[in-house]
Amino acid sequence: MAKDQEKKSISNPEEFNKRLQYTNPTTWIILSSVILLLIGFFAWSIVYKLQVKIKGIATVSSHQVTLIIEESKKSSLAVGQKVYIADKVGEIVSFNDGEPVLSSFDLEDNEYTYSIVIKEMHPIDFLIK
Repeated sequence: MAKDQEKKSISNPEEFNKRLQYTNPTTWIILSSVILLLIGFFAWSIVYKLQVKIKGIATVSSHQVTLIIEESKKSSLAVGQKVYIADKVGEIVSFNDGEPVLSSFDLEDNEYTYSIVIKEMHPIDFLIK
């Protein structure tokens, strides 16, 4: 065993060059993949937005939109929040007796599902805060 250890030790600087080993290309490919994956994750977390939404039923009658909203969720509404009804986007412009008044939607009289974005955030915010 002593001979094996002597063979593996370096006694002078010239032997150091002999002992240098090159890394396997597979190692570099794996390392590059992990780095690219991390870069992709951070880019996604900066660009993508997570949305917290309230969903419900909207009734349209004579181009007047009425939202059916649970009382407990009304406190999270504010002017300027985005409202999505039937692939159309509007916003809350004001409140009338506690009910939101929306920007105009060009929809036919019917019932639709709506969603109101009450909060938007980037995933990177979870790492920063």
